Amino acid sequence: MVRLPPVARPLYPYLKPLYSVGTGVLAPVTLALSRRRGGQLPTGVATTLAEAARSTGGRCVVARPAEVLTRQLPTGIPAGHAAYPPERVETVPAVEVAELPRGRVYGPHHALISGNDELVQQLSFYFGTNRPRQHPLFLRPSGPPPLEVPGRLGVLATRGDVNYYHYLIDVLPRLAVLAQVPEIEAPERWYATANQRFQRELLDRFGITEERRIDAYANPHVRADVLVVPAPPSMTVINPPWVVPFLRETLLATPIARIPGQGLYLTRGGTANNRQVTNEAEVVEFLAAKGFRSVDPGKLTVAEQIEAFASATCIVGAHGAAFGNLVFASPGSTVIELFPAGAALPDFWKLSSGVEGLRYRYLCGSGPVKGRSRAQMLVRDITVDLRNLGVMVDQALGAD
Repeated sequence: MVRLPPVARPLYPYLKPLYSVGTGVLAPVTLALSRRRGGQLPTGVATTLAEAARSTGGRCVVARPAEVLTRQLPTGIPAGHAAYPPERVETVPAVEVAELPRGRVYGPHHALISGNDELVQQLSFYFGTNRPRQHPLFLRPSGPPPLEVPGRLGVLATRGDVNYYHYLIDVLPRLAVLAQVPEIEAPERWYATANQRFQRELLDRFGITEERRIDAYANPHVRADVLVVPAPPSMTVINPPWVVPFLRETLLATPIARIPGQGLYLTRGGTANNRQVTNEAEVVEFLAAKGFRSVDPGKLTVAEQIEAFASATCIVGAHGAAFGNLVFASPGSTVIELFPAGAALPDFWKLSSGVEGLRYRYLCGSGPVKGRSRAQMLVRDITVDLRNLGVMVDQALGAD
């Protein structure tokens, strides 16, 4: 998600690194201001969750050991895209659960801070940063004092949780991580972002109802007697396959049958420089003739999104958060992910690789290639080659 107005989004690949470096440069100044105004910013850094627990009298337990994933390379147009082979073999770091006495979570991006005022870098690095003090937190020398929470408070809030994909894949599986460490007692309440409808719907489905949660949006700074911190499955877009059955067991408890021949097209709307499909009217008409229905996932409830993905035989759409719903796709279905000309990202190929019986295909758009990096791809629009799309859709439906 790029938080810039449409006209400024093409500048994102250049502004983002400047923003991060500038934050790091300003950090000594903002730290000094923070000390004068109550000292809310962290003054030190703990590189790992285990280090933060050890230095504050807490504990850290490994829930899942490190593992190596090997995935089959996808097919698509153009064949053999260079984005995928470097990610074919990947190591998932160990996943841990920690108890942090007097720990804090602070700011809209939910930086984790230990009881001795150290930023826990392992769980607090922000997108596009590579140093602790490049975190956007260090642009906020003043902030509200923490809400003091007695007892044990579980932490689900994490960077990026305004995004549907990150909520599904990074936030909710932390519940499964904690469940794998029975020696750590479950918390009385959970700290989770819950200002958007989809967030509340998902939390409710997992039994974290309003009375059991503290909304991180309404309370951007908390401190508990003990923070219970299960780590996300990964802090980079690895998408380990164990997340898929965990989400399906709760959110797709009642199976939804795939409907042979039914296609699903995902629209991203008409906002420019945001992976908008520039010839979408033609794409929608073309696919409608092949049995597709078009939906805007952001306008659907969680249950409606799950049903749409589970019942589809072929799913087509531009790279975006709605593809988190691929975890609910049925065996025998195909997903065709659309990218700008020359560009591709392996994120949802990785996710698809963990979904039983799901075939993943990619299709790069037509037109000039204007950059292949992640930052460049995120702010480019897509012109779909209907002939290539038709070939791929016909193959998907013909394989039914």
